[in-house]
Amino acid sequence: MLGSTGKMPKLAPTGDESPSSAVLPEELIWEILLRVPVRSLVQFRCVCKSWNSLISDPQFAKDHLRTTATDPNQRLVSSLMGNPKIVSFSVQSLIQSLSSPARARRFSMSDKFHILGSCNGLLCLCDIHQRCIRLWNPSIRFRSKRFPTGVTPDTGITHHGFGYDHLTDSYKLLVAVEDLNEKVTKVYTFGENSWKVIQNFPCRPTRWLGKFVSGTLNWIAKAAASDDQWVILNFDLGNESYGEVLLPQEGDCNKFCNPVLNVLRGCLCVCFYDSKEARWVVWLMKEYGVQHSWTKLVMIPHFIQDPWIECQHSFFRWYHSLEPLAITENGIIILKTNFSKVVIYNSIDGKLNYLRIRGEHGLHDLHSYHESLVFPPC
Repeated sequence: MLGSTGKMPKLAPTGDESPSSAVLPEELIWEILLRVPVRSLVQFRCVCKSWNSLISDPQFAKDHLRTTATDPNQRLVSSLMGNPKIVSFSVQSLIQSLSSPARARRFSMSDKFHILGSCNGLLCLCDIHQRCIRLWNPSIRFRSKRFPTGVTPDTGITHHGFGYDHLTDSYKLLVAVEDLNEKVTKVYTFGENSWKVIQNFPCRPTRWLGKFVSGTLNWIAKAAASDDQWVILNFDLGNESYGEVLLPQEGDCNKFCNPVLNVLRGCLCVCFYDSKEARWVVWLMKEYGVQHSWTKLVMIPHFIQDPWIECQHSFFRWYHSLEPLAITENGIIILKTNFSKVVIYNSIDGKLNYLRIRGEHGLHDLHSYHESLVFPPC
């Protein structure tokens, strides 16, 4: 989580104060605005100079993010295949308008970017063609400058993850690149604008994207000592070292159904097909790194995604999986199936809906993020 100094800037008189700000103590204004949604705060910057100064203050952005970290009103964001455009839609709006296509917020980009991850309201974007990366906060519509990836045309990014290091108060991007001759893993620190080569993965993750939680990036992988055992491979952004987190002891994680990680309610979660239950099961790790804190969150019927159908391609094969994207307090869960199909499942009444987005087709990938006032480091 973002660090805090506990200090608030003085709201100096500017001569344009509203009557309310002249009456309310500065501390109370601060506390009230911490509970206001980001979109409203962006508009409130025009109220007066002192409010603009407060809302633009980096410490206020950190405090606001911490206050709203478990806010259920998160958003999903996706790039579009073959289109320099990014779409975003709120989880709440998806659930409230199940009978009609969802209305998305659209952002036109100057170039075609891939989303390498999200953290604290920031999206890490990569332009493969120009071989550069940048950070973008869609809530305040602010983008950082471009930074070189150091990836040559002959190499490709095989795994990546983006997150926040609270020890240095900096954002970091991990990428693993490889060509026919070698594999290289390195970390980019935004603000320092430098790459550092680190140890390669001790075991190969099954998916490209590492999920950020509690200062770590996390991937599902096969244990180095056993090809039959799944583990969570993590990378600590603070000391830049690898480790392992154990999956739930209960349940039968079938070897033909790849487990999938994500973050729900600020905690790491995993979804896999439990052959004993004959259902997909979502587990939530309430205390990061503590195996006995795994809690069964929801069970999902297998008909949403048939676990036994093997997907074949001319070059490779894979098995079906389900990725949890978001869950509400009343048991409605949003899941991504293979090929980026999105399912909205009500675990209380068993109702099932498929997401449709008005006027858009071909979601390339899906990420969840929380709106924030955090400015990307330049």
